[in-house]
Amino acid sequence: MTREFKASIMLFVTAIIWGLAFVAQTAGMEHLGPLSFTAARSFVAVVFLYFTLIFFRKKSKSFREEKFDMKRTIVGGSICGIVFTIAINLQQFSLIYTTAAKASFLTALYIVFIPILSLFLGKKPSIKLVFCIFLAMIGTYLLSIKGDFHMNKGDIIVILSALVFAIHILIMTNFSKGTNVVLVSMIQFAICGITSLIGAFIFEDVSMDAILKSYLTILYVGILSSGVGFTIQLLALKDLDPVIASMISSLESVFGALFGWLLLSQEMSEREIFGAIIIFGATLLAQVPIESFFRKKLKKS
Repeated sequence: MTREFKASIMLFVTAIIWGLAFVAQTAGMEHLGPLSFTAARSFVAVVFLYFTLIFFRKKSKSFREEKFDMKRTIVGGSICGIVFTIAINLQQFSLIYTTAAKASFLTALYIVFIPILSLFLGKKPSIKLVFCIFLAMIGTYLLSIKGDFHMNKGDIIVILSALVFAIHILIMTNFSKGTNVVLVSMIQFAICGITSLIGAFIFEDVSMDAILKSYLTILYVGILSSGVGFTIQLLALKDLDPVIASMISSLESVFGALFGWLLLSQEMSEREIFGAIIIFGATLLAQVPIESFFRKKLKKS
């Protein structure tokens, strides 16, 4: 089994975890504000990753002997933490106004945003990419915009979060090499937790009783979605192209809609389902190497 195949399987499992996380994030805000929930999940993730770090150092010789740049690790974790804080809080806040199913599909737009952002790195868009962006816009219209051309506030916020998540993935790709990924992830969530807690004290009513009432969803999102999921993503980015990795991760949109329907009874209209299918199709098509396929065919002919 190749390293690429192992990384792909790990990301597929992560997509399932993240899909269910949309449900947990929605349920967790029955008692907590978005900033309080994000702070709580982040601190749980920090504790989990700390013990993970200790465990690997004791049990894994290769982990102990791994060479990495500590300065780059700290800088990477800090930058990722700042960007992640913005992205995850936008997503969490959006769930007040939109459903877990719609949020999961709109979040998948980061797959389209990644190549668009690459324009700023000097990469010109292909005809295929322009077509995918057009499809994604149609899907977003069907999924989110009503007859009077009104878009739900939550949908706008989650689209903004998808843009920031795209930036986050590109930054993580850069800092996934030459660093200790567990430590990068731990620093990232420490910054997110501290920043979100400060915001919660300013804008929300922080209550330990409310945190205890939401402990199951906090533990799930903190340990599995945050601690395990984002660390796996960093590990996978060492062996996979960020475009391929993001394509596999985008399957969270399918699982998010499925779990939202099964656990929260959040049904979608035929129009919304059709829009979601178009968005998902556009995100997948954006990553399929059609151009290279045709180039190989032309060379053979």
